[in-house]
Amino acid sequence: MLCPTPSRATDMTSARTTSRTWVLVLLLAVATSACGPRTKQQRQAYGEKRTDEATLLLNEATNHLRELNADRAEPVLAKAKEVLAHPDVDLSPEGEMLRSELAELQARVPRVREEKVRREKQAVAERERKELESRVEKQRDAVVEAMFAVNEALDALEAKDAGSAQVTAASDAIQRTRERLKAGKELEAKDEDYGASARSTERKLEQAEARLKQGRRVIDFVSGPLGGSQEAPELEKKARKEKDLAARLSLYTEVRDRHRLCASEAEKLLSEMPELARSPLPVKGRPMVLKAVVMGCKKKAGLTQRAVVKLEKARVKWEKAQAKREKAREKMEKLKAAREKAREAAKQKALARKRK
Repeated sequence: MLCPTPSRATDMTSARTTSRTWVLVLLLAVATSACGPRTKQQRQAYGEKRTDEATLLLNEATNHLRELNADRAEPVLAKAKEVLAHPDVDLSPEGEMLRSELAELQARVPRVREEKVRREKQAVAERERKELESRVEKQRDAVVEAMFAVNEALDALEAKDAGSAQVTAASDAIQRTRERLKAGKELEAKDEDYGASARSTERKLEQAEARLKQGRRVIDFVSGPLGGSQEAPELEKKARKEKDLAARLSLYTEVRDRHRLCASEAEKLLSEMPELARSPLPVKGRPMVLKAVVMGCKKKAGLTQRAVVKLEKARVKWEKAQAKREKAREKMEKLKAAREKAREAAKQKALARKRK
């Protein structure tokens, strides 16, 4: 606490002489004389005490700034500034150094704020990056798993026992993979590597669609025209045992038509997919090459056509004989009717003679 100067005391005394007693003036004078002016040594000691206090405050502020806590550092620096502002600090050896340190710390405050904002943004970016990596990894695994199912389903299409169930399974697997890709569409723009992977998967799915189309086409042929042709021998065996000419001709015609359909569809399939010329078809039993199927079905259709032609000639001959027999029958019916009519006339004539 600083003692008031005599001049200040006199001014205060004169200002209040009319309302205060001489006792107050005496007490003020005694207080003034008791404090008296301080020595340089006392002022230096007091300055060092304040520098010690300022040192603690600056250390505290430094720790706050090191922790990027400018909000806590600012009031501490303000207090340190107030402490170092006392003129007695000039007498301390550390006074100037501490004021310089204070200035440096005050200059660091805005930089610390900027650094804190930068680190917070960096932390947010890092968190978002890790979240994105996690989502991308999960999405990539899901697509890989779905694509693996597609490849398995496509391989099953080429098995000997492949049928409509395998076609449906492959189609469903491709659809599921497309849905997986669609679910992660937003990630393609956010992660370049995943975007490239997704585009690669799209191309693979296009190839898978082509294989599925080919597999479906082959299976339809195998289960349809080719299957019908393979069942033709049983019909032919039945036709040979058939006694009725019309029924036998109908059976042989069906056998021929099955072989013809097999040959035409095989040729069409071969034109659509030339690579099947030497590839075995997924047929139970003996593997069959499409080119050989074309030749075999054509040959069987030709042989069966001979039987059909022969039976058609026999049918024409039978129909002619049948027509001739029908004509003879009609003639006999007419003769019979004429005789019956003649008898009836003779009978009526005889009855008429008897009445006379």
